[in-house]
Amino acid sequence: MSIKNIVGITIGVLLVARGVYAAELQRILVYSSSNLSGHEVFAECNPGGGTSCPCSPSDVAMSQTKTFGTVTANPNNGNTWVNAIGNKTFQEQLPNNKPIDLSVYKYIVETRLPVLPRANTNQKKNPQGAHTMIQLYDGRNALWQADKHTLEAVIYWELSPFTSEYGKIKIFTDPPYTLIDTGMKITPDLRWHKFELTADFKKQEYRSITIDGKTKNLQGTKLISVNQPTWGEEVTLALTTESLPAWPWQECTYIFNWSQEFRNILFYKLLF
Repeated sequence: MSIKNIVGITIGVLLVARGVYAAELQRILVYSSSNLSGHEVFAECNPGGGTSCPCSPSDVAMSQTKTFGTVTANPNNGNTWVNAIGNKTFQEQLPNNKPIDLSVYKYIVETRLPVLPRANTNQKKNPQGAHTMIQLYDGRNALWQADKHTLEAVIYWELSPFTSEYGKIKIFTDPPYTLIDTGMKITPDLRWHKFELTADFKKQEYRSITIDGKTKNLQGTKLISVNQPTWGEEVTLALTTESLPAWPWQECTYIFNWSQEFRNILFYKLLF
């Protein structure tokens, strides 16, 4: 184990684990990025089957400044609905040359809105939500009986100004595949906000989320499992930064685009 990859021994950090305290002994830095440099972006067309409008890979984009990266959905202002998935994927090995395994991982990222959402269909820059996710895929059942399924831990920030859910922090869980309210909320503004997502992939459950320093214990809440029948036999781990514009109605009557900003990604493996 390389000394430079061990951020610190944090015996004093205590985490609630089913009514008892478990000490975090080591926090190993696996990956970091200040501005999404080297990340890719993919188009998820008509997410959740919300529309049947045309969509293509050109309907998403990514850009970087020196201090942050931007993930944009519908940069061409077309009649479409698309989720822009910023993505950094590791295959078989993590950047510290250790194999991907079923560990406890922590994903930290800061995110910011470029403009305030408005419940006005004339404002084209309007969001539905922003996601961050840890996704683990085992295409050959090397780590668990995955059978072409992913395991996913997701934070979803509800940003649609057209709903009463505006500002709520949610997670996806399974079974059934559903989005649930964590009871946490950030009223959208133009400041940077820090999201921390901790998940136990061996137990296939969340441990916690922390939003701007406030922690919600989620132990016992299952991760989601998503079937990926066309994927290969590799083992991968992906970190996402996702941007979803407001729903444009079933026939994409309205045109919405959205650019979510991200910075200061830190990805750790935790040992207890």
